[in-house]
Amino acid sequence: MLNKSIFVALFCTFGMLTMYAQPVSSVSYETMILVAEESADKGDYANAIEWFEKAYKESKDKDLKVVIGDLYMLLRDYKKAERAYNRVLKRDKDGIYEYLRIDYAKALKYQGKYRESLGELRTVASTTDDDSTKQTALFEIEGIEKMDNYAQNLEAVVDFAGKNVNSGSGENSPMRFSDGSLYFSSFNRKTAIVIDGDEEGYEAKIFSAAKDDKGEWEKPKALNKRINREGYNSAGVSFSSDNRIMYFTRAKLDINSVQESVIFMSQRSDSGWGAAKEVEGINGDYLAMHPYEGELFGNKVLFFSSDMDGGFGGFDLYYSTISGDNYSTPVNLGESINTSGDDLTPFYQNGTLYFSSDGRPGFGGFDIWYATWNGSAFEEITNMGYNYNSPQDDQYLRFTPDGSAGFLTSNRPHKDKRKLKGSDTCCDDIYQIQLREIVIDLMVNVNDENGPLKEATVELIDLSVADETDGMQSKTNVISNDFNFLLDADHRYRVVVSKEGYYPDTTVSFNTVGLLDSYTVKKKVTLQPLPPSEDEGIEIVEANKPIRLNNIYYDFDKWDILPDAEDDLGYLKTLMDDYPDMVIELSSHTDARGDGPYNQRLSQKRAQSAKNWLVAEGINTARIKAVGYGEAVITNQCVDGVRCSDSEHRINRRTEFKIIAGPKTIKIKTEVIRKKTSSSSGGKQSSVQEKYPKLSFVKDNIDLGTLTKGENKPVEYHFTNTGDADLIIEVVTACKCTDLKWPTKPIKPGEKGVISAIYNTSTQQLGKNVKTIDIIANTEHLVTEIKFSSVLVESIKKAR
Repeated sequence: MLNKSIFVALFCTFGMLTMYAQPVSSVSYETMILVAEESADKGDYANAIEWFEKAYKESKDKDLKVVIGDLYMLLRDYKKAERAYNRVLKRDKDGIYEYLRIDYAKALKYQGKYRESLGELRTVASTTDDDSTKQTALFEIEGIEKMDNYAQNLEAVVDFAGKNVNSGSGENSPMRFSDGSLYFSSFNRKTAIVIDGDEEGYEAKIFSAAKDDKGEWEKPKALNKRINREGYNSAGVSFSSDNRIMYFTRAKLDINSVQESVIFMSQRSDSGWGAAKEVEGINGDYLAMHPYEGELFGNKVLFFSSDMDGGFGGFDLYYSTISGDNYSTPVNLGESINTSGDDLTPFYQNGTLYFSSDGRPGFGGFDIWYATWNGSAFEEITNMGYNYNSPQDDQYLRFTPDGSAGFLTSNRPHKDKRKLKGSDTCCDDIYQIQLREIVIDLMVNVNDENGPLKEATVELIDLSVADETDGMQSKTNVISNDFNFLLDADHRYRVVVSKEGYYPDTTVSFNTVGLLDSYTVKKKVTLQPLPPSEDEGIEIVEANKPIRLNNIYYDFDKWDILPDAEDDLGYLKTLMDDYPDMVIELSSHTDARGDGPYNQRLSQKRAQSAKNWLVAEGINTARIKAVGYGEAVITNQCVDGVRCSDSEHRINRRTEFKIIAGPKTIKIKTEVIRKKTSSSSGGKQSSVQEKYPKLSFVKDNIDLGTLTKGENKPVEYHFTNTGDADLIIEVVTACKCTDLKWPTKPIKPGEKGVISAIYNTSTQQLGKNVKTIDIIANTEHLVTEIKFSSVLVESIKKAR
């Protein structure tokens, strides 16, 4: 979960407030650091970044660049955060900053770079020794893997609400009043606010805007001083069901942190909104915000968010029962709704509670969720799905009374967005929602000759639009091979499908001329692989993945490079010549014989010996980081206390390398890292091969047949470890619709095991469903997939 300031939690970043600072040319390095740290402590992140950047230019201290990346994450400038983290990681020759990889993965995810993020997250989950970091990585992985199950919502057209109501500094709580006008809160500034002692009236205010004859929002007008009180930030506006009461929040800020937040109300008369008064009973020695009226147990209630003691995390959702002018003691909505993260911006309509949370695995930051009230409790929480949610923060969903339109706020990028300090995602804007009665959509299914093809990219080009770039949509699906696009009637389209290693397909063209009713255009595309001649025997290897060279082994207690090793080291030199920007970690490992400290020193000498060989051949020493791991990473059963032959021990006396800077992927000859090899030891030849466990399933794709919605269906996968090393299953993941169990103890070669799942169909779509379960283990390939499928039908209710 993203660690946001409370300021972001309350206002979703109205703007970035900046303190006045003296010219940087007149201060020392120590002063730069001091001012930067003081600014950061006050929550003045934009100013802190400026000072840290100046200090970094002088010292090139990578720790400063880490802090800069963290501050950009707090300001939700994920693009700049990614650059800062990547710059540090690319230059991290000693692996000191590996802990940053989880933050780097988040910065990628919050930009919608799911493929790159998933690779980083899986690396972190499988390599980190920190349990908290592993759980965070698995949390983010789960969010990406569940995206395939979320509703497409093609009928919901979510579009930028225009520049009149959206400023550069951000908006929140858009709410239609009964007269058709739009109420919302904003700083209403085009640039960052500079607090230099002369400012006044800069606080956030509640505005209203009417529509003109063309249906566009007019320039907004701030409400009077009865509502917008000087010295306070007014936000979180909503109305009672009879439109006679306006609820809102008054808050005091210290730069970007909230010192006070209290819920107020104003009653409307024929002359307008009356003087605001505090809502007695729900405010206290805590922050209260996001008020919205609803109904529970047949009573009128006020929902709101608060960080009061006794909750489940940061901000929780509460309700207070309304009886006349009285408001009861707040009641926490419980762990079925609230999480260990922040749960915010409640909206209630027709028995459904909508809210935003960053405590559940989803698209990125805050996602919008909903739960239906059954008369006594809220039923299972469901993600609103696509369009409503994005990789960024999505909040304040509000529908009109008839449900045909609505609004939300999001910091998602948009071509009409006013950028504050060059950031696409720093600040929230208002988006309006229109639900189409007639939905024309495109469904593209991408395959290759072997079946479904993941990670393809589909571009939809609207040929009826004058500017092709304005009429192009692009999607990449890292989870499945299905793609959905919303179409307009009477338009001509072309589809381009591509994936690395395949010929692109540009032959799919169609039109929607004459369609008067809802219709789905279905297209199935089969991509053909590029000819293997050029890359035959080549494997694509990603950065930060260990690459084991078969021939680089060592005699017991020695670190001399054996003759057979020179071929592989020569090939490694060729790779480094082919990729001149590549920096590698060259690591050496020992077997488990001998004591740990000695083995660590021995492995360091072995790594240095291999590095010296490459440097002698002309490779720059700065491009190779030699690391000895000792006996920390044993690849077979030959740990301390286990009797093994020298050939078996020798497999662990090896050298590996991985890319730590430069290219994201490289091409390597498969024979170098896969073939059986012979190494000399004491003048004798012995044949050795890397040993791995292997998952062999009785059945890895199980058809569950026809299921009724709401049914919980068990399924079991029986397997045998047919490999030649102990199998260790790190984690098994799938969609939220499954409860999973798997063996937690090592499974020796020849032993059997069972992975069991219980499939909860209550949130699944009717029709055919195919689910994938990912098994992360110490197998040759980190992730193994198993599947199950079913056809889901509506349950038949018994007559009473």
